[in-house]
Amino acid sequence: MKAITLLSLVLTSALSLASLRADEAASFQVKVPEMTCSNCAWSVTEELKKVEHVTEVFVDPKTKVAIFSFDTAEAANEKAVLAAVKQAGYQGSGYAKLKTTFAEAKAALSKS
Repeated sequence: MKAITLLSLVLTSALSLASLRADEAASFQVKVPEMTCSNCAWSVTEELKKVEHVTEVFVDPKTKVAIFSFDTAEAANEKAVLAAVKQAGYQGSGYAKLKTTFAEAKAALSKS
């Protein structure tokens, strides 16, 4: 009986820790109005991947939006993101924190 209780406690702790880590990640978007094709999106993607603490990137040329995730909300860096978009040859605007997860935002953009 003690083993089951201990196992239950360990599993509960592990699940709590995993959900805390998931909550720490923060997703953002930036608009890239000049983006017109998949090559544009690729360039923006590659530059955003170079930004420190960025863990995921999805760029949609149809909606002209780039979404990306930082490993923590504190690591979010608007200046670095806009500089990366500029390095790709575009002007970014409308930098904003998303109210959804990266996966949810990506799924919504993929449907458009």
